[in-house]
Amino acid sequence: MAPGGSSRSNLRRPERGGSIDQKRSKPKPRLDGDDFCAICDNGGNVTCCDGGCQRSFHLTDENNERSRCRFILGLSKEQAEMILANDDKDFICKNCKYKQHQCFACGELESSDLSSEPKVFQCEVDDCGRFYHPKCVAKLIYPESKLEASLFEVQVAVREKFTCPIHECIVCKGVENKNHRNMQFAVCRRCPTTYHRKCLPSDIPFKTKKGPNGYMQRAWDEWEGPDGHIIPRDRILIYCTKHEIIKKLGTPKRNHIIFPDAKKHRVPKILVDPPNEEDIPEEEMLNNAEQSQSPAPVASDQNQCSCSGPIDSFAPASLFTHPHPGSCGWLGD
Repeated sequence: MAPGGSSRSNLRRPERGGSIDQKRSKPKPRLDGDDFCAICDNGGNVTCCDGGCQRSFHLTDENNERSRCRFILGLSKEQAEMILANDDKDFICKNCKYKQHQCFACGELESSDLSSEPKVFQCEVDDCGRFYHPKCVAKLIYPESKLEASLFEVQVAVREKFTCPIHECIVCKGVENKNHRNMQFAVCRRCPTTYHRKCLPSDIPFKTKKGPNGYMQRAWDEWEGPDGHIIPRDRILIYCTKHEIIKKLGTPKRNHIIFPDAKKHRVPKILVDPPNEEDIPEEEMLNNAEQSQSPAPVASDQNQCSCSGPIDSFAPASLFTHPHPGSCGWLGD
């Protein structure tokens, strides 16, 4: 096995034997945040959420696509400008504000409020930001053992810390080594699927191929910086083969993120086979986004980051009957 490929199986289990004081009782602080917008997966001028989810969003109106991100966030142009103009003002997304986050496995929006009765829990890794139902993460980690999955589920439900499956390669089960090219992680933007570069299957290509037997790009290991220079990444960003790429977008459908809704907790539209995004007039999409972002009735790429299938996933097929969303944190609930 290449350097840095030691097993992480002993790290993904909850800590045992700790007192209640050792269990996480408040959300993690924001670190540097994501380089890419959690909604559209593009870089540029993104603003990091200070609420602990580690995601970033476009608040600017540089073009129609990025103004759409602002609409989906539920912010007026004036509100966004106030956040960007005030260095001392925190930006908190609605998921963190109302303590409701999506499970990164099934996409369902649930309470993450540790002061009451949370249904989803955050991975303990500082820069992760992903939340899971105890049952969902237990099935991902122990797909072959109902007993171990059941025990793990109980431990997560009583708020024991855990490391989610994003942090090991699904092929060799090794950990990440950013300083070793072949051991860099390739992390899916939409689901809990991670490979080492050396383990990346051939149907997740780094380039688009045109023609009748062509395919869309699914992996990126570099990005264009603010000054136009190409910058190599120490972590590869991918869309694994569970997610259909929309040719017009170059990404899967962008309806994977849900913010708290006053009327009901919605299951992501992506799970029920939504219409193609290119078939919906842009004006209608923006109007629908504005109408859907009412605050919850009970609180339960200036903070700006100018940085902008040969192998199956180890996640059980029962969890991924359709392409499903994430909470992201990278190119992301």
